[in-house]
Amino acid sequence: MLLSPRALILDFGEVLTRAQPRGSVERMAALAGTPVDDFIARYWRHRRDYDGGLDVNLYWQRVLEGLAGADDTVARLIEEDAVSWGDFREEVWDIAAGFRARGGRTAMLSNGVREIMSRIRAARPLDTWFDAVIVSSEVGCSKPDPAIYQICIDRLGVPPAESLFVDDRIENIEAAAAVGLRTLLFTGDATVSELRQLIE
Repeated sequence: MLLSPRALILDFGEVLTRAQPRGSVERMAALAGTPVDDFIARYWRHRRDYDGGLDVNLYWQRVLEGLAGADDTVARLIEEDAVSWGDFREEVWDIAAGFRARGGRTAMLSNGVREIMSRIRAARPLDTWFDAVIVSSEVGCSKPDPAIYQICIDRLGVPPAESLFVDDRIENIEAAAAVGLRTLLFTGDATVSELRQLIE
């Protein structure tokens, strides 16, 4: 039987937060002047470049390519995008806080952008929950690149075999496992109890 992990590494989007509300996505699609399905495809097509440090205005220019928007469309999209990732899954934050209080090491490892992370940091002092916060746009690489996992491992100072990584995307889970991390694929609220069991 595996011993309880000494480190807990949590993804941000769809682990520490819930998925973007449909209403937010619909509002962004309306701002862009395109159907929701087309907007979603455009939004994610260039997201990895944005997560890796692409300038925010260049990202939204790519998303809006060929579309006619108002002069303030990009500013409004940036704001709506940031708001859309703010539905915190509080029980997972509580798990992180409890694990850390018991002496475990904690990290947030996110493919994230400055515009959203600045809002999160303003809302919550992340060092209350995490010993390390690794954000792709700040370190210049993103999941599933092995380099970003190594950055996290180095900052935590815990061997990967003694660390549990939690993410909602299978490609990120597979890449983490390849560098030796223990993993849990997060599939929604039903996974919370499984997470609690694994770290206790």
